[in-house]
Amino acid sequence: MKKLVLTTVCALAVAGAAFAQGDVNWGGISFTAVTAQTNSTAYSPFFPGAGTPVGGGVASAGGSAPAGNGFYYELLYTSFSGTQATIPTLASLLSWNDTGLTASNTATAGRLSPTGNTVSTSTQVPWSPGTTDSIVLVGWSADLGTSWQVVSNELAMHTFGTVLAGQQGFLGVTATGYTTTFAVGTSPGATLFGAATAQGLPIQSTLTQLYLLPVPEPATLALAGLGGLSLLLFRRQRK
Repeated sequence: MKKLVLTTVCALAVAGAAFAQGDVNWGGISFTAVTAQTNSTAYSPFFPGAGTPVGGGVASAGGSAPAGNGFYYELLYTSFSGTQATIPTLASLLSWNDTGLTASNTATAGRLSPTGNTVSTSTQVPWSPGTTDSIVLVGWSADLGTSWQVVSNELAMHTFGTVLAGQQGFLGVTATGYTTTFAVGTSPGATLFGAATAQGLPIQSTLTQLYLLPVPEPATLALAGLGGLSLLLFRRQRK
């Protein structure tokens, strides 16, 4: 009986920790802290061939809406090690957690604006008040998808969505930071972008590079096709 009681208490404690939330300031992203530009002179450093000249040029990521030539951004977090996290590799980026906080480009090229989950006071993130976590902002072109869930799945599978139809996809990350959250309801919440504060080191990443994504090699596409065919045959056999 004692074992059952202890197990129940532990389960409740874990559940409480998982749903604990702290407040951050998601009301605005200052261009003096974060801007973005596309870079089609080299492939994304996340993939083989990084740094290989591919022509093109560097231009600010602009457009007036997050569609077509627009861009999306997502705030990710992971546990804080005690020092500023290094800029993620592809493998480590996919292991970072999603805060659910999104942004898009604005009518002014290179500028970012929070979208959704935005309030004038403070916005909740999925870690406890008083807890310090590392943060990074990932950005991508709208032709890859409209959500981080879609794009992260494409990156894991190396498919890149409609980019295969001849469009140019871009992906990049800001510098990392870390912050300690405030208690829920504290206005305006812990600072996420800008200069260092008593709560930690916010993201400072002007001219964030969104690099060109290489098109998957034919072998990769063939494997993806075989995988899809295998799943289809498996489902038919089960029927």
